[in-house]
Amino acid sequence: MFIAMMLFFDKYAATFTTFLQLLSEITDFKGSYADLQLEIGKQSLKIDGVVETKDIHMDAAIRLLVKSARKARVWAVKTGNATLVVQFDVYFSTFSEMTQAVAINALTTINAALDTNILSLTPYRVLAVDVAAITTAIAAATASIGSPKEAITARVLATEKIVEDIDKCDACLELIDDLLVPEYEDLEEEMVEAYHLSREMTSLGTHATGLNATCTHAETHELLEDVLVTIVEVARSGKTNISGVTLIARMKPGKYHVTCKKLGFVDQTMIVEFALGKIRVLKVAMVPNP
Repeated sequence: MFIAMMLFFDKYAATFTTFLQLLSEITDFKGSYADLQLEIGKQSLKIDGVVETKDIHMDAAIRLLVKSARKARVWAVKTGNATLVVQFDVYFSTFSEMTQAVAINALTTINAALDTNILSLTPYRVLAVDVAAITTAIAAATASIGSPKEAITARVLATEKIVEDIDKCDACLELIDDLLVPEYEDLEEEMVEAYHLSREMTSLGTHATGLNATCTHAETHELLEDVLVTIVEVARSGKTNISGVTLIARMKPGKYHVTCKKLGFVDQTMIVEFALGKIRVLKVAMVPNP
């Protein structure tokens, strides 16, 4: 998690040497990331016996499914199937905050979609034998869900601390966004673009539920930068980057009003539903003011 950002800060460390406040925020981020890694290590030590076996089965099922789903997503993109693009857009971390029962249901649903489209997926190296292996792994994970109450409690407490540390990393990055991008976007365009790409990779890789919005000019179809995208009920916002994209992660499932605003364009408001463990893809064509 957040590895892309760590690599970015190491690569461009020399660029930030005179910007002391930015360096301070980067140091805070690195500290929070170190705490996160420590808690992940502690979590693995708290789980043994039947719980460890249960997690081994669950991890195996998730890893098998993610491998096939990522390849299947390419097929969905190529065929223009937006529903399956979203359904197949999963990572191991997608399932990390789900209860095991919810994760089993999600795995089963995605595996069924793979099976339904298996003939079309063969050129993408998703085969019937892969679906069969995933089915077997899901069955093994389902059979091993039961575990002692005290072990479950220990796992929940460890997971809650990990979530807290992820939130701290996110908070650090939000401050870094506001310092780094305005300071360097004119003179260090390549570096800022690399930063945006690293941020996108981080968000997609670590956050199970959220919004991926792409904004374009309704008439010219060019990508629009600096569109303010806001999830109204929770006052969460993000501005699109030079690729017309913004990501708002770590949302709770439910229906929300989403607004898109940019000077010179008509404000847009829509109702968007967020499903647990899904990144909702939203494409918005902004209409210029008459």
